[in-house]
This record gives sequence, C-alpha cells and structure tokens, in this order.
Amino acid sequence: MMRGLPAIMFLAAFACSLFAGNYDSYYGNYGVETVDVRAHDKGYYLSIDTDRDSNPKMAYYDATEGSLKYAERAGSAMPSGMSGAELQGAWLIRTVDKSKTGKFCSLKLDQNGLPNISYYDSINRALKFASFDGSKWKITLVDSGNVGTYSSLKLDKSGLPRIAYYDAKQGILKYAAHNGFKWNICEIDYARFGNSGKFASLALGSDDRPYVSYYDESNGCLKFAAFNGVEWSVETVDDRKESRPGQFTSIAVGPSESIHISYYDPGRAVLCYAVKKAFNWELKTIDEETGTGMYSHIVIDSKGIPRIIYFSSLKKTVNMATLVGLNWSKVVLDSGGVGADCTLCIDQHDGWHAAYRDIANSSPKYATSNSPTDNSQWPYGIIH
Repeated sequence: MMRGLPAIMFLAAFACSLFAGNYDSYYGNYGVETVDVRAHDKGYYLSIDTDRDSNPKMAYYDATEGSLKYAERAGSAMPSGMSGAELQGAWLIRTVDKSKTGKFCSLKLDQNGLPNISYYDSINRALKFASFDGSKWKITLVDSGNVGTYSSLKLDKSGLPRIAYYDAKQGILKYAAHNGFKWNICEIDYARFGNSGKFASLALGSDDRPYVSYYDESNGCLKFAAFNGVEWSVETVDDRKESRPGQFTSIAVGPSESIHISYYDPGRAVLCYAVKKAFNWELKTIDEETGTGMYSHIVIDSKGIPRIIYFSSLKKTVNMATLVGLNWSKVVLDSGGVGADCTLCIDQHDGWHAAYRDIANSSPKYATSNSPTDNSQWPYGIIH
C-alpha cells in the first residue's frame, strides 16, 4: 500500500478523476471509521450528537436484530451503566430496545452527556422515548395508534424533551412536549383528505419556541410551522407544483432567530435551501447535480454559518455543503457506495461530526473534522 505524500497525491488525483466537472479536488483532513463492524443490515435511521467534550454518540436501527442501538466512542474506562455494551473497534454499542423497535430514531444528549432518544415501535405502531440516567434506560410510551414515524427530538433549556412526529392514521403532523410529569400532545397541521407531516424536523429557538419543517404530501410542498406560545401558525415555503419539493427536510435556527431549512426536490432531484429573515423566504438550489439532496441535514455553527450534509444517490457519496461568504462550498466526505441515512452535528468548538450508512455493508460509519489519532484512517475529500 502507498504511504505518505505519494499516496496522498495518488488519492487526490484518483478523486479528481472520479468527480471532475462539478467538483474540484483536494486531500481533506477528515477522520473516517466504521462504527459497527459486525454483520450486515445495521446503521439505518442514524442520529448523532456530541457531549461537552466533543465526544460523539449515535443512535441507529439494527435491521438484523430489529432493535434500537446506542453507540459511543470507547474511553479509558467503561461508562457507568454500560457494562452490557459490546466493544466493536473503537465504539461501545448497546441495545436500548428490541423486538422491531428503533426506526425513525432521533438522539439528543442532555447537559451531562446522557442520551435521550425518540423512536418508532413498529410492532405497536407507537412513538417511544428512551432516556439513560447514568445506570439504566427508562423507556416510556409517548403516543400510540399508528403514530411516531419521522420523529425529531430536541431538549429545551430545562432538559425536557420535545418531539415532532407524523401520525399516519390521521395523516397529520403532531408535537409532544413533556412538562416534567406527563406528555402534552397537540396536532399542528391537518391536510384534509391527504397527508401532511412526513419528514418532520424540529428546532427550538433561543426562547425554546418550537419550529417545525415538514413535507405536505397532499399538496406536494415544503411547509413550516411555528408556535407563538398560544397557537401554531403554518406557512408554505416552497410549492413548485411541477417538482413537489420538501422531502428529507431539516431545520435549524441561526442568529437573530433566522430559520434555515435544507430539503430535497424530487422533481429535479437536487438539494435545496430556504432561509427566512424577517418575513421573507429566500430559496436556492445548492447542488444542481442530478441525484443530490436526499437525507439532508442542516446545522448552524457559532458564527451563524450553515452546513448541510446530504446523499448523492447516483454517485453513492456523502457530501457536505458550507456557506462561505455568498457562495456554497461542496465537499465529498466519503465515496464508494456510502452516504444513505446521513446526519450531522456541530460540537462546541464548531467541529463537525457526521454519521452515515455504508450501503454495501449496511453498517454505520463516522466522519469528523477533528483530526484522528490514526492517520491511516484519513481518506481523501472533494471540494467544490
């Protein structure tokens, strides 16, 4: 195997030949590794977060076992309450819930770095919530009756969970908030004679005000909902009828409560972005290459800069777009049949952490802008 600078130059040249045209190439300092190295069919519905020390944790669905998994980087000692975890490479992996549960999972860590996960129970067709107290998992039922797909979890400033999700029985978007004693559930949008609420994504503003982006399947458009403390308001963001945009939507709140949404336009098969400043929405196509934009996930760093991770279904790559000044820079983080179920988070130092699925092996992978200790794990990157 080639090592050192010659290998770097070879990989960069090879990358350029693969992705020439809409992308320029360079060798990026990205650490990439496989999280769960066991058998096939793991790593679906990935969700990632980091603790105060920038340590990555993730939740995902194991289709082989039909179970919800939780993984964290192994440290010098086994974490309390994780004695039943399996060590897979550099990761400790534990089963949180099993028996056909764990799809549409969403992970958030509390201020102590303890995991909270919302997810769908396929057997009971219900929304569940799991929290770890440092020694054991507590699992509660949030809502039932063919509900809980497309769950999106956030924790408010008090550490209480909020969840946006889809009610498939009624075809509506719903929202659940825990007040410390019980779950309060409300309906946000109801599409008469149709479906509205798939691909739900939840964000909380500086005052814990909830915002939700989602797809209105009945009308083929991207929608946005906001709660003012009394009632929900709903507005259409992008309703180009010819392309039915709004799938794989993700929302984030920036400086001055600016709203940023990434989403997929299936008619044109491209990645799109919407930003609301004051009262107006600005719409932009971020990657015009056909087949880009599925599984989009957007984050905003401390400087107010948006980053979007997304999947190229034609090239089978996982890409990232970053707003640099007035232009978007696009990077291929990994290639070779990877990128589905991709997700992204930012740590307190603005380092990014990504999780995505190796399609060929159906196993979860992890990439970070933070330099790995083992340089052999660094692949090439592609930038536009």
